[in-house]
Amino acid sequence: MESRAKIFEELRRETEYFSSHTQAQYFAHASDYLDFVGPNRDWRDRDVLYDYRRKLEKRGIAQSHTNYIIRGPVGCLFRAHGLRLPIKLPKTKVSLIDLSARVSFTTDEIISLIKAALASGDKMWQNIMVFSTIYGLRASEIRAIRKEDVHPKKKTFVVHTVKGGLLREHLVPKEIQPYILNYDYAFPLSESAIYLIFHEIAKVAGIKRMPRKVYHAVRHGLASEMIYGVKIHDATVYQFLRWRAGGMLGIYATPHQPHIDEEIFKNHPFLKYWS
Repeated sequence: MESRAKIFEELRRETEYFSSHTQAQYFAHASDYLDFVGPNRDWRDRDVLYDYRRKLEKRGIAQSHTNYIIRGPVGCLFRAHGLRLPIKLPKTKVSLIDLSARVSFTTDEIISLIKAALASGDKMWQNIMVFSTIYGLRASEIRAIRKEDVHPKKKTFVVHTVKGGLLREHLVPKEIQPYILNYDYAFPLSESAIYLIFHEIAKVAGIKRMPRKVYHAVRHGLASEMIYGVKIHDATVYQFLRWRAGGMLGIYATPHQPHIDEEIFKNHPFLKYWS
């Protein structure tokens, strides 16, 4: 039987590109599962996994969150060891993200952020804000991008999605090609560095700093404007932003679909401000 240290070593490799917050969640849930398994049973055993599912349900945890824990953190243990998850989970009703409950930047504030990045002439500022205001990339997704992920001939770049997702390849429209295809990715930033740079951009843009109104709030503002402002179908927006229609707790599983990007870029609310 493998030691917990060895199991977690594989889990750490599997979650390398996750945000620090998500990685901590995965390790916490994985620890809870291994504590439940104990020293005398095999964590890979199908019956043990079903017992754990029943334990979660007895706690009163919602089925959607139970599915997330098993498919996400616990499933990550199996994927890290090259194994399929040997369990069937009940389907849950599709529930869309309640954007009204999330802290977001307004449309005018996002435009101000873009103008501040452009006026600065700073290529790093522009690169970060293009990824944020056009694709809604998370800080962990930005920091994972390397030179080999950018394809100038194809006019695309690859996103290393988080939470056990597949690679996603996005189209790069002409308005923002200079800021993505011509950028030097030789010195990747840490997540904390991206947050600090973003606060500098927000300060220059004249945006008052507020609790929880941080870098990730740009993503929520982008989603809100696409769905409620320019009226792009919410399922299309969710796929573009690498969310499953079943909610944020789902595992991202949408492959590269150029027509989704093309549909988004026809009506993208912020693309014109970069041209």
